[in-house]
Amino acid sequence: MKTSVQRYRATNRLRKSFKRQVVSSKFLVPALVICTLIVLACIHVWQSVYVMGLLREVNVLEKENSLLQNKVKKSRADIVELTRLNRIDSLAVGKLGMSKVNFDNLFTLISDRPASAPDGIDEVVGSLKKFAEHLPVISESRAETGEIFDEK
Repeated sequence: MKTSVQRYRATNRLRKSFKRQVVSSKFLVPALVICTLIVLACIHVWQSVYVMGLLREVNVLEKENSLLQNKVKKSRADIVELTRLNRIDSLAVGKLGMSKVNFDNLFTLISDRPASAPDGIDEVVGSLKKFAEHLPVISESRAETGEIFDEK
């Protein structure tokens, strides 16, 4: 009977599919644990590399930002230097030949026109009036006689 039991077990093993053999194997759980640990280690390494790349980008951008801030400070200092009153006076006298004027020689011009904010409407109306002066005038009597292009 011992041989028949062994033959039965052998045929039963052949009938089991590969999937059943793997599931019933004693190495399945340790293999899954090892695979999980390897995947988690790979994710950790990838995350570290990604974070290091982001840190490099942040450092580059911070350096660029500090360079730009230094340029802004230098530009503001240049503006202050160029707008000094002593420098403007020396350029006006030296290069342009201007001289200082006494208060006795100063005159104030007063305009008779009312001070209004230039909104441009007066200019538009004026230009439309000029345009209208050059438009041909056609009346019914001139249109009937064919004198459309005659002078006024």
